[in-house]
Amino acid sequence: MTHLFKALVLGVFIGIIGLVIALIPFGLALEEDAGLTVLFKMRGARQNPLDVVVIGLDKRSAEKMNLPPDIDEWPRSIHTNIIETLARHNAAVIAVDIFFAKSHSLKDDTLFADSIRKARSVVLVESLVREKKPLTDQNGITAGDVTIEKNMPPISPLASSSVALAPFPLPKVPVKISQYWTFKTAAGDTPTLPVIAFQIFAFDVYEDFIRLLEASMPSLPVHIPKTRNELIKNRTVVSTVKSLRNIFLTHHEIGEKMLQEMQTSKILSVNKRKKQVITSLIKMYQSADSQYLNFYGPPRSITTIPFLQILQADEKTSGALQGNLFSNKAVFIGSSEAEQSAQKDGFYTVFSQPDGLDISGVEIAATAFANLLEDTPIKPLRFSIYLMTLFLWGLVIGISCRLLPARMSSLFIVGASGLYLAMIFYLFKNNGTWCPLMIPLFIQAPIALLSSLAWKYFDASKERTKIRKAFGYYLPDNIIDNLVDNIADVRTSSQYVY
Repeated sequence: MTHLFKALVLGVFIGIIGLVIALIPFGLALEEDAGLTVLFKMRGARQNPLDVVVIGLDKRSAEKMNLPPDIDEWPRSIHTNIIETLARHNAAVIAVDIFFAKSHSLKDDTLFADSIRKARSVVLVESLVREKKPLTDQNGITAGDVTIEKNMPPISPLASSSVALAPFPLPKVPVKISQYWTFKTAAGDTPTLPVIAFQIFAFDVYEDFIRLLEASMPSLPVHIPKTRNELIKNRTVVSTVKSLRNIFLTHHEIGEKMLQEMQTSKILSVNKRKKQVITSLIKMYQSADSQYLNFYGPPRSITTIPFLQILQADEKTSGALQGNLFSNKAVFIGSSEAEQSAQKDGFYTVFSQPDGLDISGVEIAATAFANLLEDTPIKPLRFSIYLMTLFLWGLVIGISCRLLPARMSSLFIVGASGLYLAMIFYLFKNNGTWCPLMIPLFIQAPIALLSSLAWKYFDASKERTKIRKAFGYYLPDNIIDNLVDNIADVRTSSQYVY
């Protein structure tokens, strides 16, 4: 077996190891739990989104207003005042991440519903209820069960006054949150809160979006509203989003046609802002059912204002409301605490703090919205490219380690690993591309180095055995020992050996 062939065998072996680990659940979990964490930690916080604001319903503000700790028990007038203030300051969309399951007084519920209706931009969160129903065969014997998820809206006055309802499901078990649903397939492809909020935020470009869609697809279904007023008046935001989603899934080429059509549009070419929002809408509709969150940093990295500051604000004196803080912005309202001891709606993420403070659910929703708007989700490699990357990396380091001397192999692994880490970090930081990290650097690289060293040692032992046998007929044992121990010097020097 030639030296080059041995190197090729080792390279293929290391590549196959990477493929095998990547195809088992352990490998996928390792990259998501550890690899993604390393990349986020290396990157740190990034620029917070300018178009998103969170109104935090926090314990400190509640105590100053003598409110109960449970948000469900707060007077509806608190929420009414917040909605009216945001509407007065021209918020583009108001997403309320609070589930109003119980009715309070009829008067307060009515006033709250009126404020929501007048704002014309409020989307309320609804709950998803999971039910298991048994499946029976023709003989009535239970053959299993099926899980069905149903949407549970808030109380009727509020549900009927909002422009749309949307769920935002997140796991309740203590696992690290790294992705979210854009469309919940188990609930009939229901669009989630960030998606609906983005579509409402993009009402200003909705008609341009529909015109581009019609130019790319002349046979556009007639039931799709052509104007934003139709969407608001008939409360068809959710059904329209579902229809548009179905179009993009059925006609895969539509997105690219719209992007090409947009390049030639004279109206959109002079308005970069509209062009960017429409591009993000297209990407959202043709995306997968779930996306990885591109976090902005630790808890409250997104601009967060305590609700007390909003309620006590006066347009002439409030520093919080100066400078059009809410004008044409997406505002998310929900529980957001600055202290871990008061946190009830926190989720464990890569940026959870050492003191236990997690990112709140409303900030995760705002993060997902900002990712959609900026088109900056974390983008894993396509699975075929992911596997090819692991195989080629294993092939290169396996061949190199086998061909290079032992010391050079160690230096090569260190240098190649550093170069690989720098490359994938650059891709992650600049465009959110997520390449494998743990398998190449912490599994394939050590195995390649140790395997090559072990193989070289085995070959050297065989060679020494042959030398002992060959010279054993002519030389004493002590001379043979000295010869074997210094065989490398013999090969590279011109001295005589007796």
